[in-house]
Amino acid sequence: MKSIIAIPFILLSILADAISPLARPRENTSFPEIKIYLSKSQYSNLQSNNSDKLVFTNLVMMINRDTASVKEVHVRGNNSLKFKRKSLSVELEKSITLDIDQKKTHLKKFNLLNLSMDKHLWHNRWSDLNLETIGLFPLFNSYCKVWINDQPQGIFLLVEKPQQAKAKRKSPYMLRRGPNHTISDEYFEEEEKESAKKYRKQFQSIYSDISSLKDDALAKQLSQHINLDNYFQFLAFNYLVMNGDYADEVFFYIEPGHQWFEVIPWDYDDILRPVPHEGRTLRNKEFTDKKLFSLEESLDRAIAGSQLLYPRYEQSLKNILLTLDSAALTKTAYQVIRELEQISADQSMANATLFLDLNPFNMVLAREDILLSLDLLLKRRKWILEELK
Repeated sequence: MKSIIAIPFILLSILADAISPLARPRENTSFPEIKIYLSKSQYSNLQSNNSDKLVFTNLVMMINRDTASVKEVHVRGNNSLKFKRKSLSVELEKSITLDIDQKKTHLKKFNLLNLSMDKHLWHNRWSDLNLETIGLFPLFNSYCKVWINDQPQGIFLLVEKPQQAKAKRKSPYMLRRGPNHTISDEYFEEEEKESAKKYRKQFQSIYSDISSLKDDALAKQLSQHINLDNYFQFLAFNYLVMNGDYADEVFFYIEPGHQWFEVIPWDYDDILRPVPHEGRTLRNKEFTDKKLFSLEESLDRAIAGSQLLYPRYEQSLKNILLTLDSAALTKTAYQVIRELEQISADQSMANATLFLDLNPFNMVLAREDILLSLDLLLKRRKWILEELK
């Protein structure tokens, strides 16, 4: 096993600056504690069933020792369903208030993510913190502890649902983009049914003439339907962190002021990939010199091929790197380290947090992985900036 001492001296100096008392983020010492009580048969079904159709009835949920009024709890996820420890989708009858880090948050709809495929538990939390810094992630998220029938389930990531952010922004419509820019899910109120048809058509219009329009005409067409600068930021962050899967891991919501689509990114457990899962062939065939990590999406390919839009994207990429400078990336890395140290100090939770249902969480290995990954990202950031000159 590599030693943490092997981290380059220059990185250590950056780390020292970033975690000085003035730069250090407030430490979260009040992680949510969630206790769920099910019948024995439901609990057994939860552990053995691999279906996302599993909905629980007559359950009791306590959040920080207060009983929550539950509307629905069901199992969620795709690949994570095969693990004994399931991710859960929660909707309450009325909001609960969490007081975390001296900041009150009201939650009604949220997910409890099991992180079973993130060996060291940090990819999503660290990505979300940095996405929040650049203004792309409005969703509350925090590590939390979960028990079911008083049995520790381990460390989860509590993430506010995009539907709640949509409501807070008074957005009339939101969708989740699926493969080949299909609409995999839609979110709107019943009284907005007619408006939803208009917004659905607006999303489809992004792609309608994308292969035939060029430069000014393409920019004009897209700008009528989507906040391009916002979308450029989404692509730029994915390029920096080498996100292996993002074409169908994003929500588009109508920003009510401009009536255009803006994005909420989703699911960053697959960062630091050497190549993307999809879009690699097209990228290597047509756009080898373009700084987009995947070209699975036709919208992304249109941006890469435009003499007008691609320079605008590169400027957005540069701006992201200037915002997420070495100190900013390091600060969030150390914030996640401290949070994991605090919550995993409960050994029963660490032992229950199994990677692929096999290995319990190990803080020493997690810290080493975060710091070595940070070193890689700092070097990558420097290389991209040099390339952009």
